[in-house]
Amino acid sequence: MTRNQIEIEIRKSLSRITEADIAGLKVDEDLNEAIGLDSLGRLELLSEVEDRFDLIIDDLDSEKASTIAGMLEIVEAALLPQAEVV
Repeated sequence: MTRNQIEIEIRKSLSRITEADIAGLKVDEDLNEAIGLDSLGRLELLSEVEDRFDLIIDDLDSEKASTIAGMLEIVEAALLPQAEVV
């Protein structure tokens, strides 16, 4: 899955959860300030992203979920194959 495809899926979830127009939302905009995504909405978004991409997001990574760019970083890190430890 490409970065663009991941972003599209995240935007779909954001749109559904917030019912906001996110067409012009920049990837580095704070989601709370830009579209009113509060902490409960962020938890809902994280849960939906976990389900959509079949992954588990570490609680420490949840702070990155304040922007689309942060969400992309979380998902991409979880989808990358783990390097072998030598």
